[in-house]
Amino acid sequence: MLKTKSLQGRCAEPRTAHHAPGTDLYQRQRGFFAQVYESGSPTPWPSTEPTPAVGRLAHLMKRHKGGGRVLDLGCGEGRHTLLFAKAGLFTVGLDYLTAPLKTVAQRARAKRLTPRIRLLLGDALMPPLRPGSFDALVDSGVFHHLKKADWPIYFDHVLSLVKPGGYFHLTVFSTRFKHYPGERRTRNWYVHRHHYDRFFVKRDFTEIFSRWCEILEIEEEREGLNGFFHVLMRTRPANRRRVSQSRPC
Repeated sequence: MLKTKSLQGRCAEPRTAHHAPGTDLYQRQRGFFAQVYESGSPTPWPSTEPTPAVGRLAHLMKRHKGGGRVLDLGCGEGRHTLLFAKAGLFTVGLDYLTAPLKTVAQRARAKRLTPRIRLLLGDALMPPLRPGSFDALVDSGVFHHLKKADWPIYFDHVLSLVKPGGYFHLTVFSTRFKHYPGERRTRNWYVHRHHYDRFFVKRDFTEIFSRWCEILEIEEEREGLNGFFHVLMRTRPANRRRVSQSRPC
């Protein structure tokens, strides 16, 4: 199904990004992340330790499904890609930068997880993957870097990759997140160091995702300047999505 090569070979070639016509914001954002990964310094976000809530999903899938296929969207250096592979699940790690994917490949070889992992270089909003290919999708840090105008593309091209009844785990900034002590914001989005950040409150997830998903659990993480929501959802069948869409706002 995947036109990719194994970890011993090269990553698949990226497709042309079409999700941001007429704007340089995503290009600057990509440059920011590229600079961080290519610097060789530790990233300012977690690189090795998986999020506990994602770890619980891996355990749940291993226990109830005994297998399955997982897409780690915007996988970075593979902390969740490796987690699911270690749990015995075939995992695709997708990122639009080569540097972090090389790190995933090195870590997978060291842990002897290569047979359970494929890495894909490409645009998260235009993934070269077939709809319904995965039992679970993990997004730890992609959606909160998307402008609202691009959400419909995410719903159509990303959520459709998950089988009906499959799991969707989302991690995003909460409004309690701060880039630095004393930071004040007057709106729920902010461009910081050339990247776009959007911040959420608990009620947002039902309003945004109810057409596509049933929300199973919402966990808020707060520690120091960090503030995140970890949201576990189950995707709806196509006919349920149409019903949800027809409900009055």
